[in-house]
Amino acid sequence: MKSCCPPKWLHIFKAISDSHRQNILFLVNEHKKINATEIIKKIKLSQSTISHHLKILTDAGLIKVTKQGKNAIYSVEKEAIADCCLGYLHKISS
Repeated sequence: MKSCCPPKWLHIFKAISDSHRQNILFLVNEHKKINATEIIKKIKLSQSTISHHLKILTDAGLIKVTKQGKNAIYSVEKEAIADCCLGYLHKISS
């Protein structure tokens, strides 16, 4: 069966299918901008696990990372989420 969704959307859906990534995404959104150290403190997973999940979220375009000195600062890409979710709703309702 052929997918009705663009590959980018499927990548997003796969990224948010994991509860840890959902928690990270909500945390980043709540703080607007947050570094990995703060995410690790609040989510209470290992550094390597958090890094793994952040990479998946970044690769899917759900969060963006900017450098501030030695720190990587994460923020939510709301436009990507809106494009995917609203596009999917439009597709299934037509």
